[in-house]
Amino acid sequence: MTNAAPLLRVEGLTTWFPIKRGLFRKTVGHVRAVDGVDLEIWPGKTLALVGESGCGKTTVGRSILGLVPSIAGKVWFEGKDLRALSQDELRPLRQRLQIVFQDPQASLDPRMRVRDILCEGMESFGIGTNDAERTERAAALLRRVQMNPDHLWRYPHEFSGGQRQRLGIARALAVEPQLIICDEAVSALDVSIQAQILNLLGDLQDELGLAYLFITHDLSVVRYLADEVAVMYLGQIVERGATARIFSAPAHPYTQGLLAAAPSIDPLRRGVQARVQGDVPSPAAPPPGCRFHTRCPEVFARCRSEEPRLFALPNGEVSRCFRDDPAAPAA
Repeated sequence: MTNAAPLLRVEGLTTWFPIKRGLFRKTVGHVRAVDGVDLEIWPGKTLALVGESGCGKTTVGRSILGLVPSIAGKVWFEGKDLRALSQDELRPLRQRLQIVFQDPQASLDPRMRVRDILCEGMESFGIGTNDAERTERAAALLRRVQMNPDHLWRYPHEFSGGQRQRLGIARALAVEPQLIICDEAVSALDVSIQAQILNLLGDLQDELGLAYLFITHDLSVVRYLADEVAVMYLGQIVERGATARIFSAPAHPYTQGLLAAAPSIDPLRRGVQARVQGDVPSPAAPPPGCRFHTRCPEVFARCRSEEPRLFALPNGEVSRCFRDDPAAPAA
């Protein structure tokens, strides 16, 4: 990397949700949605966080922003631990961390005109000296996301799904962020519209130097947009590395299974990996040992009793698999 330090560094992020039962709502367990996640995102780069539904990837994004409380770990942004800051200290940093949600219709207030949606964040963070300047900025934002500035006076319901997602992107851009978390930002759109939004995000990254955390289950999107990939399973990162390397030579059996199941990967790779079989265990009661061992086609005795750490690979990736432990005996 050319930059001396990552823009965002996540260390040991842990977010558990209590399970309450009975008349007095006693806590009887926890859903271990995120369980010790480490991530790094560099300025101007895209990290894709991928995995099956329920693996905890959306909770990672929301925990980073503080939208859901985490119970442990550190979230460093521009060298400051966000979890250690007071609300007053956190406020200026919130401006530089934004999110684009999966469902633009649900995330845009139907009672507000587009102008007010785009100017709300500007007013909150003191961007623009008056209403006229903020309105002009809002019109420029619409042009930047390839929409008509006359749309400032319309309501969200007057737009298509793709247009509403453009509005969601414009709202995130309104406060001049450095990092945008895209939480399944194209998964609800038609394939042709997905391509347009992905092209827009790529153009904005080139133009503005934005960093993205792109949360998705769609590996074709990952291959198109991401510089690096982190693969998540049952609350943990199981593999992380450069996108080209992950797609050409995945190390973890779970990553291999995801790629084998993807309909759009290189035909030369089809049939090389076994598909992932069975159901994901409950995050309220993850299996002992390696969390993937109940579905792994290459499981051996150590996997059932000992939890693997992330092992560094010679190519710069990391993998949470005992096959990649340099000190491991032969299986």
